[in-house]
Amino acid sequence: MNTDPTKARKLISWKSAAGGALAAATAGLVYLEPALAKSAGELGAHVAGQGEGLGNAFSAMMYVGGMAAGGIAALKLKANRDSPQQTPLSHFFVALGVCALLLFLPQTFKTAGDTLFGNNATQNAIGGTTIIGN
Repeated sequence: MNTDPTKARKLISWKSAAGGALAAATAGLVYLEPALAKSAGELGAHVAGQGEGLGNAFSAMMYVGGMAAGGIAALKLKANRDSPQQTPLSHFFVALGVCALLLFLPQTFKTAGDTLFGNNATQNAIGGTTIIGN
């Protein structure tokens, strides 16, 4: 049986940190209760209203990821030039392909959407629903 006192102290400190985090999360939920949806209809309307913001965040993450993949591609090319036996050139081409895909994917989504639905398509809106609970 292993009775290491430092291991026991670490376990107790993790348990107390988890308990503190749980207490803080509970207090935050109690404090923010008025901001929570009162019915399923309010929740659905809130989620539907966030569509454009989520799309913009998704596009921004794609651009940042593409730039990061471009940096990785540059580092892989340098690593291949330094020691070709350890880093194959295929790693560079894969990172370069991921970079191109991530950088051009948001514009591809827009072009595909315009092709399928037309340039003057309207965004989805909730209609014909009844809010239950009001």
